[in-house]
Amino acid sequence: MGPRSRREEIVSMGRRFTALRVIGTVFKVLGWIALLFGLLVAVLVLIASLTLDFEAAGIDFGGAVTGVVAFIVILLFAVIQFLVLYAVGESIYVFLSIEESARRSAYFSQHLFNASQANYAIPPPDDEE
Repeated sequence: MGPRSRREEIVSMGRRFTALRVIGTVFKVLGWIALLFGLLVAVLVLIASLTLDFEAAGIDFGGAVTGVVAFIVILLFAVIQFLVLYAVGESIYVFLSIEESARRSAYFSQHLFNASQANYAIPPPDDEE
């Protein structure tokens, strides 16, 4: 094999930490699932409070106002849960990006240092006493 070009070396660095990338993606997907599930539950609570007659079943639910308040609270918690899960996934990606940038920077710094070095052996200093 002959010497590789700088472009080939950069491409061959590849992506590392595949498991962390998967975990970050899982957290982001879980965030979306939590948001959709929370939205579904909130809408169902709102519909149930507006349409069902809980007093006929002997349940003192509190009426439509309680249903609207429950809708808002459930929706708020779903949005907060989404933001937390999605932020965890994104923070994993941020750390991976920082690592990749640091690795690439070290690579270029090493090549710059090697290029600036002399191609010949530096003679030892003369001992003049």
